[in-house]
Amino acid sequence: MRYTLFFTYCLLPIAYCLLPIAYCLLPIAYCLLPIAYCLLPIAYYLLPAP
Repeated sequence: MRYTLFFTYCLLPIAYCLLPIAYCLLPIAYCLLPIAYCLLPIAYYLLPAP
């Protein structure tokens, strides 16, 4: 029980540090998602059939 408390206090600042980065990267991910969906069939087409 003591260890979980320590891990929570240890990981909480890291989470608070990474949260703004996640919020920054989220729009970029939403922008890249349609591009990925567009390129996926092309990738499947270029890959040799098993």
